[in-house]
Amino acid sequence: MISYILIGYGQRGKFYADCLQKMNRGELVAVCDKAQSKLELAKKNYGLRDAQLYGNSDALFAKGKIADLAIIASMDQYHYEQVIKALNLGYHLLLEKPIAQTERQCIEIAELAKRMNRKVYVCHVLRYAPIYTTIKEMLVSGEFGDVVTISQTEHVGWWHQAHSFVRGNWSKTEDTTPMIVAKCCHDLDLFAWLIDKKCEKVSSFGSLTYYNRDHAPDGSGEYCYNCKLKDSCIYNCLDFYTKYPNFAFASGQYLGDGNDKSAIIKCFSQETNPYSRCVYKCDNDAVDHQVVNMQFEGGVTGQLTMTAFCEGGIRTTRVHATKGFIEASMLDNVIRYEIYGQAPKEIKVSAEEVFGKQGHGGGDEKLVADVINDLEHSEKSLGLTSIERSVMSHLMGFAAEESRLQGGKVVEIG
Repeated sequence: MISYILIGYGQRGKFYADCLQKMNRGELVAVCDKAQSKLELAKKNYGLRDAQLYGNSDALFAKGKIADLAIIASMDQYHYEQVIKALNLGYHLLLEKPIAQTERQCIEIAELAKRMNRKVYVCHVLRYAPIYTTIKEMLVSGEFGDVVTISQTEHVGWWHQAHSFVRGNWSKTEDTTPMIVAKCCHDLDLFAWLIDKKCEKVSSFGSLTYYNRDHAPDGSGEYCYNCKLKDSCIYNCLDFYTKYPNFAFASGQYLGDGNDKSAIIKCFSQETNPYSRCVYKCDNDAVDHQVVNMQFEGGVTGQLTMTAFCEGGIRTTRVHATKGFIEASMLDNVIRYEIYGQAPKEIKVSAEEVFGKQGHGGGDEKLVADVINDLEHSEKSLGLTSIERSVMSHLMGFAAEESRLQGGKVVEIG
């Protein structure tokens, strides 16, 4: 059994620790988070001692290498410094995406991992999702010929946009990673993985169109709890967080019992809580829609649409190849395909396999299991998200943001 430390006890960090505990394949040695309330929760959930809790990563790293694996699930702006220190101490890493906040930082991390002979697994979990592993197998079979173009839509969703990119941690571009990287490096990674060629250039357009004061309903308040329109507003945070307490926890503002609706309402009725604000009256500037055009080696093209204006939580994909096409949606987990000249067919990805796992189409637990298999050498590992395989998506994302800020100028990827 491997030993590991966890840096960042938010929604994702908690998931990885819970997953390893459920599989009984990891010993949690230490948890680090700047919020004392989160440390107390981790202590309770995993039976930790006070000596295993750290309020900052410097104090934890000062102990030297005390485990096999470091899981870094902190906020984006802390990744680079924490990753560099962990690698220099000799840790292998499970690193929540994005890798870091700039192209240069991502490259430096990849180069250091190679020099130190350390394994860095990036949480590009969609490579493990059954719907996409099936598409990859179909393309590798050769039956569809050569890929010519791929189109994908990332349905961010109105509720996810409000939670993460209007009220939440990724709302202000000066403070965090561009949304096209923070949200869509998953999607960009799928292009790189399915096409399996280097992306040479990108262009991109996008903007913040809707979530601003210009679209605030007449008579709306600054905060949901005292807004006279709250009962008819789909963005009423009191209604949303009582219905979905996992997102209340993910906000970092609420750490209580998920079933205690009165406590959630109290938490999100405080004006010091940024998640209590009207979505039309925040200080956000993250885009709410963006398109990215990509050209890969050999003239293969890709097109990604990211939009808040949809139901959310799904992705739709269409692969156009020389001998056939494939289309799929995470809404119904059905892959529809056709070899030209033959009757269309479809594959239903197992609902049990997908919905029995937490998020990302069933890929999360498969990624964690593969990381442990690779470290223990107890089973054959796919190693699908090693950093050398995963960094391209970030280079594509940063180039896309550069293009967007320059009005769609074509940006070459070095």
